[in-house]
Amino acid sequence: MGGDRCYRGSSRDWSIAFDDDQTPSASAPPLVSTDERERQVGEQVRRLRLDQGLDQLELARRADLSPSTVQSLEAGRGSTLRSLVRVLRALGADDALGNIAPASAVSPLDVLRSSGDEPRRRVYRPRGARSSGGGS
Repeated sequence: MGGDRCYRGSSRDWSIAFDDDQTPSASAPPLVSTDERERQVGEQVRRLRLDQGLDQLELARRADLSPSTVQSLEAGRGSTLRSLVRVLRALGADDALGNIAPASAVSPLDVLRSSGDEPRRRVYRPRGARSSGGGS
């Protein structure tokens, strides 16, 4: 069944609670089924749309989607990530997805470039030679 996976997160602020080790935190809200999470996201999209005084037809036009796609998204019925992103952009709320995967403050290339002038070198050890770990 498609709704048996559960995630932790907040349905009010689009955030997902994780500890530093990328496991859901103990203070996270109770587990929510995938189906329920889709319904919650759809309800949030609906509230954003209504807060801006838009009907589904106008939102669909702004997002370059069919009205039935917007209806399905708001109902929590199997919409695509692409459709969600388009709708959020049309509502001026595409930054909401930043809570899921925030941009890194430092790019990996910058880290490599700032690690020193000399390139790293591999250390080769003869086969069979092992570091003495305190045992014989």
